[in-house]
Parts: sequence; structure tokens; C-alpha cells
Amino acid sequence: MIPSGHLIRIPYGLLWRESARRRRSPPVVFYCGESHDWAVFDPIRRFLPPVPVVAKNRSVQRELRDAGVDASLWPSYPGAVIMARHALHRFPLREIVKIGLRHGAYHFKQFIRPERYNAFDLFVFTSEHEVRRAREHGIRSGVAGGFPKLDPLFQPDAGETAADVGRKLGLVRDRPTVLVTATWDRSGMSAIDRWCDRLHALTTRYNTMVTVHPATSRRLVAAVERQPGVHFIRETRMWPYLLLADVMVGDTSSILAEFCALDKPIITFRIAGGRARRMPEEIVALLGRISTPIDSFDELEPAIERSLAYPGLHSESRRQANALMFDVLDGNHGRRTAAHILDILSRRGIPASAGSDGRGTLTA
Repeated sequence: MIPSGHLIRIPYGLLWRESARRRRSPPVVFYCGESHDWAVFDPIRRFLPPVPVVAKNRSVQRELRDAGVDASLWPSYPGAVIMARHALHRFPLREIVKIGLRHGAYHFKQFIRPERYNAFDLFVFTSEHEVRRAREHGIRSGVAGGFPKLDPLFQPDAGETAADVGRKLGLVRDRPTVLVTATWDRSGMSAIDRWCDRLHALTTRYNTMVTVHPATSRRLVAAVERQPGVHFIRETRMWPYLLLADVMVGDTSSILAEFCALDKPIITFRIAGGRARRMPEEIVALLGRISTPIDSFDELEPAIERSLAYPGLHSESRRQANALMFDVLDGNHGRRTAAHILDILSRRGIPASAGSDGRGTLTA
């Protein structure tokens, strides 16, 4: 736990017990450290009784409300917390049941310290293969539930379609669509500097969409936004854009795994040296099998043309990778993850929802 968790443990504990004594504790909450966490939880929550959402701060709360999600502000004093990041310092009591979810598909980097995962009572990984990898690193809290954020790709909701989104963007119907993405630039594993100010060269031939890690440096985002004809995506709901894209261009971002699930062509910029050593050889090899690796922007357009001409290239490798990363792609990852959550809540004696007055029924 980071130092702030230790600093607030005593006052937080006093307030948690008082809230429980007065029967004001919600049985379970979903904690949003970033607004895009909601896209992970949304396909799960429909298989659970109502779970209140708690936002990290007013900025996240505002972003959630703009997306139609009602959220209260932290602090909150629940019996159990579900989160899609390592933020247990916000709920620093052993008595609180802690359930972790992946906020990115699969795991394209080394696992962080095992104790960060083992601090969760339950951590839902994306596949049985990932659970086995986690156990090899000393992580004991893992179960396989899939990656629920993928579910809308295979079981779309009624309402707005990907085609509707494409029309709103003004995509040209007879042009191929390319989705360019990058992980956080300060991770040392991003290639955004190789293309952020050159994408205009693509826009006369391709519909060009861009999504980047939310923590990407503002100057790089601004460089992308200045490119004429580029559609910069700010939404956390990515499934329509994945369905619209014919080709994805990326680096080491976990969204590559989401696109791989659709068995469509991927191009990756090679990342070497520095912090890229965080990537296990297994992952380097995996990216090499499912994508066409390139080194420079000058290689990008020929790689796109080849991908469009031969979309089945690497298809068998993508199929094998999907089996490793997600077990099965059936649109039911949210249902399976919810079953794991309900099981641990039941075993810990925590009601899955509040009473009719909106208050929890936990006791200290």
C-alpha cells in the first residue's frame, strides 16, 4: 500500500465503523479512478444487483456524469469494493473485500509486484493462461473471467451502431479506415513520437482515427489534434471504432489485444531498449506473430496497403493469441466475471445490493 493509505487508515477506519454502525455503508461499490474504468465495468454491472459508483475526484465525477453515469465522490465506506486499477490505498482496511479487474486487455508488460495483486481478495484476469502466468510470479488471488470490455464487439446492444458512429464522424464510405493508437508516452514503450505530427500524409487515402492513452502528454495530443482530417477519439467506449477500423496501427498498447479479438490486420512500431525491457520475451514474440512490425513512419503506408490487400495475413496467429488471451470470444465475459464477484460476496457474507432505502445492511 502506498504511504497515503497508511496515513488515512485510522481515521478512515473510524468513519467506516461508524457508517456501518448506523447502517449507512453500501454493501458494494465500483471505484472509478479514471472515467474510462466505466467501460470495463459496464458489461459486468448488468449481471449484478445495483452497485453504486464512486469517483476518485470531481473531475472524474464530471466525466462520468457527462457519459450518463451517476457517481458519488470518494470517500466511501463499503463492505466490498470493485476497481479496475491498483488503488487499494483508498480503501485501506482488511475488513473491506477487494475485487480487481483488468483495465487493459491481457497483459503486455511484466506483472508488478505480486503483493499488489495479492492485496486483492479476488483479481479477475483475462484467461486461464494469464492466471497461470500470474501464479508463476507468485500471484495467488487470480481467477479467469475474460475481458468484459470485449462483449459489445460480439453482442452489440440495441441502439446506436458502429455505422451510426461512422456517419457522425463523417467517414468517407469508399475509403479504408485506419485506427492509430499509442500507449502512455512516458512509459518508454510508446511510438507516438514517430507519427503524431505526420498523420496528415494518410488522410487523403484513408479515414484516419486516433486514440491514445489518457495520460499522454498534452503537447503530443495537441500535435495529433493539429493534423487536418484526423478524427481524434475522446470517448471511453471504443467498440464502435474497433468495428469501423479495417487496420490498427499501434505499439504496445493493450488495445491491440482488443483489435486482435476481431481478427483484423494490425501494424506495430517496434519498441526496443529502455523501459521496453518490461516486456517479457513472450509478449514481444506474440506481438510479432499477430502484427506486421515496422520501425519508421515511412514504412507505414506500404504496410497498410499490404494489410488491406492480404487481411488474412497472421490470421491463424491471431486466432491462437485470442485463445491465450481470452479463452473464448462469445460476448459473455461480463456474465462470467459477475459470477466470480457474486461468489466471493456470498462467501464473505456481503449482500450484493443495498436495501430498499438505498442504505447497506453491513455490520462492523
